[in-house]
Amino acid sequence: MSYPQLPTDFGFTEEHDLLRQSARRFLDERCTIQDIRRFSESAVGHDPQLWKEIAALGWLGLVLPEAHGGAGLGHLHLALLLHETGRSLLPVPLLASALAGFALEAAASDAQRARFEPAIASGETLATFALCDEGGGWQADEIRATAEPGDRGFVLRGVKPFVMAGAHAGLVIAPFRLPGGELAHFAVELPTERVRVESETGIDPTRRTARIVFDGARVPATARLEGGARDATAALQRVHVRGFAALAAEMVGGAESVLLMTRDYAIARKQFGKQIGAFQAVKHPIVDVMIGVELARTHALAAAAAIDHGPDTAEVPARMAKALASEVYPVAVRRGVQLHGGFGFTIDCDVHHYFKRALWSRAMLGDGTHHRRQLARHLLGPLSGTAPE
Repeated sequence: MSYPQLPTDFGFTEEHDLLRQSARRFLDERCTIQDIRRFSESAVGHDPQLWKEIAALGWLGLVLPEAHGGAGLGHLHLALLLHETGRSLLPVPLLASALAGFALEAAASDAQRARFEPAIASGETLATFALCDEGGGWQADEIRATAEPGDRGFVLRGVKPFVMAGAHAGLVIAPFRLPGGELAHFAVELPTERVRVESETGIDPTRRTARIVFDGARVPATARLEGGARDATAALQRVHVRGFAALAAEMVGGAESVLLMTRDYAIARKQFGKQIGAFQAVKHPIVDVMIGVELARTHALAAAAAIDHGPDTAEVPARMAKALASEVYPVAVRRGVQLHGGFGFTIDCDVHHYFKRALWSRAMLGDGTHHRRQLARHLLGPLSGTAPE
């Protein structure tokens, strides 16, 4: 794999900064930590009214083409937006909707995109992408769900766990394996007969998931995404690469928020007549986290810019971004809990909500070890004596 040639400024314009500023103002007003606590304990886990508001702002169709109701902007815009939503733990399935859009752009025909994307961009349809297969595997060779040709369509069988917003989605896009062994992507509108949706209990109550069981569900032939001559395995990899970059951007936003939260506590909290931030045992770990956040931010922005300027060579920076974010975010929240002292170990400490999001995000789409192993394999070739995946 090669690294794309990027502009020295990653392609930033005034428009990017305006999006970032407007997103932060909106989220500071409409998505406070009190809101997060409230929706963490709700049955739905997200705010339907907030969903309508961000749809009206154009966030759901940010990178979808203008011809299909989107804004037609680049992935750098999306990364900046997800950075802000990660800072505030936005309790709506924006990432799920983005992944569904990536899948349509990668695998669907023009007619199918024209059919589904306008409803996604407007918020009329909550769409999601089933990343994982039974057992939790998400890579192409781990897909076990099957699609068998039948009368005027296909019969789908298999289990898709950990589907973001699956319990409330009106459209789920998922990869299945055909009898010949090749992959195919299907867009299944919910509810559908013989498709069972079971809510899951996960570590992060602000990011609800569901287990979707396809028990011989019959779907029309038009449900199969037919993106011309595009290979379904390559399309799945394209979704993954964009997912690595998107999730990394969101994770960096969360890590930054925890960093600032911990810094402010270290300034306000006094011990032995001094601010605890004056002690080396406190300020040095905070500085270490700050360095990690800045490195991860640069990688996340580089990954987004690579998708915009060299999409066919964006896998390396996207994996690098996800690997680093998967290490920086958990470290930030661990230090946040530790440096808040005894209070940090209680549920009343706001860092706990970020801790749960960090653990969920680290596992989704591969952790740092997974991506470093893949990078070594692609950049250095097969390594003798390496442990199996």
